[in-house]
Amino acid sequence: MMELMEETFHIRELEISITSRCTLACAHCGFLVPKQPLPSIGEPVAELAETLANLFKAGVRVQSLAVLGGEPTIDGRLLERALARFSAVGIAERLEVVTNGLTPRGLTKTSLQHIDRLSVSVYGLGGTILDRYRTWISLVAPHVELIFRMNDEGWDPWSDEREVSDEQAQAMFDDCWYRRHCATVERGRLFICSRIAKLSRDDEGLAITAGTTLDDVRAYMNRILFLPACATCTPMMGLELVPAGVQPDDRIPRLEARAIDWLDAEIRSAEARIV
Repeated sequence: MMELMEETFHIRELEISITSRCTLACAHCGFLVPKQPLPSIGEPVAELAETLANLFKAGVRVQSLAVLGGEPTIDGRLLERALARFSAVGIAERLEVVTNGLTPRGLTKTSLQHIDRLSVSVYGLGGTILDRYRTWISLVAPHVELIFRMNDEGWDPWSDEREVSDEQAQAMFDDCWYRRHCATVERGRLFICSRIAKLSRDDEGLAITAGTTLDDVRAYMNRILFLPACATCTPMMGLELVPAGVQPDDRIPRLEARAIDWLDAEIRSAEARIV
């Protein structure tokens, strides 16, 4: 772990995508899957860990670091390496993985050792798989806080292409929920919100290098004026919500059945070891 700085800047929640691949193809996906840009220019784990290390060196501290995708559990070994590297930086009080819950085999025992919270975004899942997750986590990783993010009310229509006036964009920025909860690190940059990163508007992010200072981060995160991308932010326009997690096919029930079978086998194995 690196040496602590006397002066720090705290980010409540910081998101970090390790892959743009996903098991789902949700309509109005907030991360633009299947067109989500790659989260890194080079090897993802090394590049993202270096960015976090440079932020830590500058004096940034994070309350909750959320590891996302795409779907982060789609490649279990990638997730395992990422969690180990990110944890070693020491920038975050809590390390969280956000998943759709359909590929639990990607959560290896080593990965679970690094996780403080596992958040399952529930898109059309039944009660059976949720119960299996509760049982499995209680047996193999009781230290992990398991939460389910329900999406019954729907979500914002991200794919609509609209643009508002500068005056309205500033008002939306002043009241923005996302910039207080969705700061993001991608492609060697810190973004004030995930939407800007997913739109590949890298010029609206802050390049993070070994020379980045705390004043640089403060000036960017506490900026007064809206960014150009804010004028196209449909989530802040108050549009009618759309159903969450709508798929073009039956992939959710198919993947859900496989996940339940895998969880059942893991639960039986864990219970047998207890006996």
